[in-house]
Amino acid sequence: MQIDREEFLRYLGWKGQETDDTFLQKLDEAAKQCLALAAPRSVVRKFELTDGLELKGTGFFLEGKDSSEHLKGCREIYLMAATVGIGVERELMRLTQKSANAALLFDTAASCAVESYCDDVCDDLQKNNPFLLTARFSCGYGDFPLTAQKDICKLLRTDSQIGLCCDESFLLTPRKSVTAVVGISRIPYVPEKAPVRCMHKCSACKNAGCAFRKTE
Repeated sequence: MQIDREEFLRYLGWKGQETDDTFLQKLDEAAKQCLALAAPRSVVRKFELTDGLELKGTGFFLEGKDSSEHLKGCREIYLMAATVGIGVERELMRLTQKSANAALLFDTAASCAVESYCDDVCDDLQKNNPFLLTARFSCGYGDFPLTAQKDICKLLRTDSQIGLCCDESFLLTPRKSVTAVVGISRIPYVPEKAPVRCMHKCSACKNAGCAFRKTE
């Protein structure tokens, strides 16, 4: 898990503007503080996927045309959930009371951290799988509804496994957490021939005006 400075700036909405040493030092300090407090944990479980996009035997269906397209050709999937822990949440709450600017930088650093950790989890899944995996696809991407988070958390028992809960508004606590689906294709995984996978799936999201959208 790491916090890449370029990703940090992208999450802050930077689009090539100049930065000075003082500002970059503040970024690095926020990143260092976040990583020191992070306690990353994850849970992953494999499911067979039916033609109707049900996780076989669970009664849970993956809704949305975008989900269907993303998982086209996949007969199995991984459900995953990851968090950087409650310590990060508590520090963010403390900073919110103290300094809006410090809170913003720490909050952004924490977003970068959890995405980086998810990348690590997905990389480990791929290294141990003979078939090519899709990029992770999270609730809220495209037309994959946020409501699915509650079902994912229940199936993975995230509350007892990693201390991650989903409330009645389908939001996660701790906030710096992610749930996602990763498809298992039938294409053999050959590391030197595998395409570079975009983990953030901006191309799958219909919010073209998003300030955090990656550009080619």
